[in-house]
Amino acid sequence: EALIQEALGSPPASLQTPPVVVKTSEIKNKAPKERTRSHDKKDTKDAVKVVSTELQATKAARPNLDAELIKSAKEFNHQESVIESLQSEVTGMRGMLEIQLSSLVWRDTARQSPMRAQILRNLTKIGIGPDVAHIIVNRLPPISDPKELWRAPLLMLANTIPVADDGLLRDGGVAALVGPTGVGKTTVIAKMASQYAMQFGANEIALISADAHRIGAQEHLSTFANILGIKVYPAEDLTVLEELLNQLREKKLVLIDTEGTSQRDINLTARLAAYGKNEDRVRFYLTLAATCQEAGLDETLRIFNRLPLSGAVITKIDEAAQLGCVLGALIRHDLPAVFLSDGQRVPDDLHQAAKKRLWLINQAVECMRASEIKIDEDMMIERFGSSRT
Repeated sequence: EALIQEALGSPPASLQTPPVVVKTSEIKNKAPKERTRSHDKKDTKDAVKVVSTELQATKAARPNLDAELIKSAKEFNHQESVIESLQSEVTGMRGMLEIQLSSLVWRDTARQSPMRAQILRNLTKIGIGPDVAHIIVNRLPPISDPKELWRAPLLMLANTIPVADDGLLRDGGVAALVGPTGVGKTTVIAKMASQYAMQFGANEIALISADAHRIGAQEHLSTFANILGIKVYPAEDLTVLEELLNQLREKKLVLIDTEGTSQRDINLTARLAAYGKNEDRVRFYLTLAATCQEAGLDETLRIFNRLPLSGAVITKIDEAAQLGCVLGALIRHDLPAVFLSDGQRVPDDLHQAAKKRLWLINQAVECMRASEIKIDEDMMIERFGSSRT
């Protein structure tokens, strides 16, 4: 075996010859030394011949085998590229069919119910999403007068917007404004404090700044507070915040300015859970900017709904091109609007939402006219071509 491995360079195990089986009767007929030597020499020579023959055959077949493997790999790669090309073509054909079907559905809707189609166009102009637009239209009675194409759906929209008057600036309490960065929480708190101080005095108010991360956040709130004669208490963490809430129990109104955080912050969930531990004595208001897009508003509402929200504060109404996005988000998530802010003036530009339904709808129309929103048929097909409901 050692001679074979040395001569052939350790051939594969599959090419080695099986062990030779010797019968007992043959062993008895030969002398021990002669039998062993002659048998080993014969077996070794035979094994060398067999292995050499198999190796030569393998070497001779190896080029053909390599060529076949390369050919098979090329054919497999070609088949894969053909499959990918077919998949791409099928996807493209599916997209074209969807567009064609959507176009047919929308044109059929416009032909069968032109009044309904025009109402959907009008609601789209002010930024109302397809799902909410269908809700509004389905609640309307049949309309035959063209003069009602604007008035009737806008009144229905006003009645559909959830609003609430929780009496915060009348009865007092502890409130925290939460929301993304840059939506105007600090300015809204200054407006709230100013309106309350004008009725009940500045001594009944305390402000807490829980925003220790944004540069100048506490200084910004302190500037408003100094003008009003109200003290600001910094809260670097939740432990300090809880201690301050215990110390300020005698104050009739306590407003907490929380840190602005992106809804995609990976640490936001933990902070919201920590804030939520104080839900028994703190009311949370989500601050939303009317200038945000519909997708961003929906994402923010999904994340911050982990808190027991008492309502929403809508800011930057005067800066929005379409108010329908934020109105649709409130309807979609059933979160009532509590306060509306439409400017930088303190305290004038802050309104109770419950008293401003029609004003809010009027502002939505004014925003649409100012921005000159254009709606074409392609947009209507994309938005309303998937269903007729």
